[in-house]
Amino acid sequence: MNHYQLDNDPTDEESQNLLFHPTTSRSRSTTPALTAAVLLVLTLTPFFAPSYTHLPPHYQQLAKNCAGPSPTPGCANPHNEKVFIATILYDKHGTLAGGKWGERVLALIQLLGPENVFLSIYENDSGLVGQAALNDFEQRVPCKHKIVFDSHVSLSEFSNITLPDGTQRTKRVAWLSELRNRALRPLDRFTGEEENDTDGIGSTKFDKVLFLNDIVFQPMDGAHLLFDTNRYADGQADYVAACALDWFRPFRIYDIYALRDAEGFANYQTVYPFFQRNGKAASRADILAQTDAVRVRSCWGGMMAMQARYVQNLDRLPPSPAFETVGGHVVDPDRPRNITAPVRFRHEPEAYYDACECCLFSADLALVAKNEGVQAGIVVNPYIRVAYSEKILRWLPIARRWERLLFLTFEFQSWFMPAAENPYRAVEQGETFEEEVWEGGGWKIKKRAGRNGLFCGVRDMQLLQREGKRPGESGSNWVNTKMPPGQTLKFKSWWGEILPGTWRNDWTKASSAEQDAFFELPSGPGA
Repeated sequence: MNHYQLDNDPTDEESQNLLFHPTTSRSRSTTPALTAAVLLVLTLTPFFAPSYTHLPPHYQQLAKNCAGPSPTPGCANPHNEKVFIATILYDKHGTLAGGKWGERVLALIQLLGPENVFLSIYENDSGLVGQAALNDFEQRVPCKHKIVFDSHVSLSEFSNITLPDGTQRTKRVAWLSELRNRALRPLDRFTGEEENDTDGIGSTKFDKVLFLNDIVFQPMDGAHLLFDTNRYADGQADYVAACALDWFRPFRIYDIYALRDAEGFANYQTVYPFFQRNGKAASRADILAQTDAVRVRSCWGGMMAMQARYVQNLDRLPPSPAFETVGGHVVDPDRPRNITAPVRFRHEPEAYYDACECCLFSADLALVAKNEGVQAGIVVNPYIRVAYSEKILRWLPIARRWERLLFLTFEFQSWFMPAAENPYRAVEQGETFEEEVWEGGGWKIKKRAGRNGLFCGVRDMQLLQREGKRPGESGSNWVNTKMPPGQTLKFKSWWGEILPGTWRNDWTKASSAEQDAFFELPSGPGA
């Protein structure tokens, strides 16, 4: 009997099963077809729809200029632009300066031309092994440089915030801001007198600044980011700042803490296309169009290139007596000042409100450029990809070929992941707004003038471990926090935790050791 041509009075047991369960036959017939379709998509995608795989022609030409085992110094710097490279290190085992990271930095200097580069490294609290590795590395640096090793940076140098129990603690972002600014200190003074400048500090007017994290990267990608991003027909790259994408898994980016889309929306999904359909969704549209200059309001991505004129001071003395002091660039929320160049890293000083120093840096760069009438802005270049391990870097060229398929995963997750809410996202510098702050024993609404970069804000707070100590061999030196309840504005905490309404009583009943850690949450891996 043909079970696909049943009469009206079937007697065969299998026929009756089909009548009472009509989907059975369809599922049996469609399952192989669906499987075949999925396999076909998986097979064809890397060949016909890979993501950010085929470099634009000018990228290919720049790489061709440096082909071969011994490229000509400066081969990736066609206009001989002057580049200031800055980085901060924590290198307890000496594996960064003494390993592949150091080799790649030296290779990048050769690609840019040693005569065109100034290298600034600031390293602290890394011990004797880290210091020895840095000293050995310095002997191999072929360009002008300033390499500083501080055996210890005390937290007593920093201003603190007060927790609800009266404890004084240091914000992690305050610490990072200061260290990054120390790496930029050779840009604080300018004389223009090369004949009297023995170490190269203060005599060169730079075109670009490249800030590097302790990342795994390809040296040529540093050149592509600097000179090829959003390049016009005249051969000049057009951006205020341009960032790489940094990856901690083959399909997942890392630094969403600093990343904001073209309208300042945060997004905490880490897979392609990275940006949700917020507002006009310009960032999302740029990613889907595979452009090399995705418009954003802020980024970092482990590697950021920027126009030096917004960062370098071109006067003999710093702009103010407090310019090189710890916390000297903080904007007082009660009495905000306008942002001016040269831009430096800063942090938000109040409790239970943080903003990534790199996000604020992007916001300030964009503002000073806008005030000069510059049309360019902050962009992400998804062709430029860095990682935090050699293994992940090797996987990235393969992973990006299937990356577009994660669009479905992203859309599915978006149904269940609420939007990242920041009630101050659209507030601009100088605008009057109401801000909810933790003061003394509770939350209060204050009317304030807007300060730049409020779109960077998060209702979280990261604290350094006491005296910055790192538990274990590679533990983190910071923790997230638990915060008191009672807010009235809708401002979700993503990495923190809201304490229960009984927290005061709970704290009173806790032991001394429990009270010390009462407001702390364990942090993830990293520094």
